[in-house]
Amino acid sequence: MVKRPNSISDQAEQLRPPIVRSRGETPTERQLVKLSEGSFLDLWSYPNLYRDQKLAGGTDGKELCDLLVVCDPHVIIFSEKNINWSDKPVQVAWSRWFKKAVEKSADQINGAERWISEFPDRVFLDRACTQPLPLDLPPMERRVVHKIAVARGAGAACRSYFSGGTGSFGIQPDIKGHAHWNTSVGDIQPFMIGDIDPEGGFVHVFDDGSLEVVMRELDTITDFTGYLSRKADFIRSGRLALGHGEEDLLAYYAVRINENGDHDFVPPNGGTWADGEVIAIDGSHYSELVRNPQYIAKKAADQVSYLWDTLIENFTQHMLGGTSIVIDGSEYNLKNGELAARHMALECRFQRRSHGEAIKGAMREGMNRDQFFRAMLPLKHSKENETAFFFLSMKYLDWMEERGGYEHYRKKRVQLMTAYAQGLLVKYSYLNRVVGIGTEPPKQGRGSSEDLMYAEQADWTEVDKRAIAAHCEELGIMKPGSVERPYEGQEFPEVEFGQPVFVPGKNRKERRKNLAKLKREMRKGSKESGPR
Repeated sequence: MVKRPNSISDQAEQLRPPIVRSRGETPTERQLVKLSEGSFLDLWSYPNLYRDQKLAGGTDGKELCDLLVVCDPHVIIFSEKNINWSDKPVQVAWSRWFKKAVEKSADQINGAERWISEFPDRVFLDRACTQPLPLDLPPMERRVVHKIAVARGAGAACRSYFSGGTGSFGIQPDIKGHAHWNTSVGDIQPFMIGDIDPEGGFVHVFDDGSLEVVMRELDTITDFTGYLSRKADFIRSGRLALGHGEEDLLAYYAVRINENGDHDFVPPNGGTWADGEVIAIDGSHYSELVRNPQYIAKKAADQVSYLWDTLIENFTQHMLGGTSIVIDGSEYNLKNGELAARHMALECRFQRRSHGEAIKGAMREGMNRDQFFRAMLPLKHSKENETAFFFLSMKYLDWMEERGGYEHYRKKRVQLMTAYAQGLLVKYSYLNRVVGIGTEPPKQGRGSSEDLMYAEQADWTEVDKRAIAAHCEELGIMKPGSVERPYEGQEFPEVEFGQPVFVPGKNRKERRKNLAKLKREMRKGSKESGPR
């Protein structure tokens, strides 16, 4: 019914061996790791994994891939190559570079996909194959694999060939397989990428100019994988004739919504694609997007969403570091804690903005109350209506010192969280799960701790439901009108020129500086087309 929580404290006590991950073996791999942890967070990002070769008579492991991201149901396989550009004629240089940087990456990715499908329990963090991957791979029936080749070394040559630009490759879907490099297939188109493996899963190619842009703009697992899936479908649909670059595809996608309310590659004027309709995406889209006042307002409004990221990292750093504490003495289970944190991590950036606003308000209210509860609920008829979250702020008061001390307080807080979780699941029966966060108010002066709870829906009898309702009434919780309503807002806020928006900054001086920058950007973008 309700799984016991993994309770995470700020104590530095080492309770179990830490999970030691590679940080990348080369400067470019380390950059990839940094980008990955910024987008997908540390618990789900594993660089330089190895596959056990003992059955093949080997001793040490063989590298599986440069980076594996595992966040059920998603698996993202990265292969990164940094290949020097030669001084040969451009078509010869491109052909040689492509085979080494892109085709070999695709081969490694496909090999990694086969391995994790056939031998999911033989993936290791270290070359000696003594430290297994700590997370379970998603079951095949719901696993979604995304393949990414990071091909470096041709950026300067690309800029020279096109007499400028960012060094990002063009997108030309009708180039398929070996036609990227094999002159016997047809004329080679240098610095243009189409469908690398048309008979297999789609392989995305990111280069020096596009990798950081895409991972910076789509910095959650859900936003990133949503783009990858819809981009692959779009390229293989035949609707795209030519794309100027990855960042322009991203910008086109970012300001268009399909009939289900998701970002997508819909026709330029909305609606549905006509038979035979084909478009080209020119190089103006991304530059226009980043200068648009609504985009600038979105970035400002998103600042509060990173509070959600901070909460996730508070838990995952202890999980990785081996310092997670279970207060009732039961056996610690990383996978239970990961399950709760994972559902937090699967929230998109726009939803994290909503959660960040809710938690910011709850922290403020918690300063003035002994106990404060706030729930973040999805609408019953919304597409993403399976998971609810709540935040509980509970003070540790002086009189509690004489009634069992801090550990007793922690147990009481967890018991209260359990009651809230059960109450929400009974009241909102359409939910599949509830994730709860419990903590003290900030700046209480006694230190702080956080508890993370995961609870699943159950087949309660009417007797069970009445007992849960009675327990909530006894505790004085879940009263009518006491639960938060769903958040409603715009991803791209409506902005009239000169209208004030939230300006981030740690202090007044920094906020004034950021406000001046924001005004300059809004002036530059006031005449540009933008999100619509």
